[in-house]
Amino acid sequence: MKVRSKLADIDFVFGRIEYKKDHLIVHSDPDRSMESKVYVSPNDILAGLGKALANPMVWIYVLGFPFFLIRYRLRHRRKNRLRSRPKL
Repeated sequence: MKVRSKLADIDFVFGRIEYKKDHLIVHSDPDRSMESKVYVSPNDILAGLGKALANPMVWIYVLGFPFFLIRYRLRHRRKNRLRSRPKL
């Protein structure tokens, strides 16, 4: 997952998830250079679900997810093959 802001662009890779004092804490992968934590409250979950369910593009993405997943993986497989070819 990519997180972009004015402060930094981060490639966030999920690490462990823990529950503490009514919050989910999502840790980034410890092998990453910039470790981070995301604190998610119950209100955050409700707000996120409300926004997602009210947005038609989210429904299209969910319904089309199998297609998007296959297309995404095929594109990345092609990119990796092109990168691994020896240059002449």
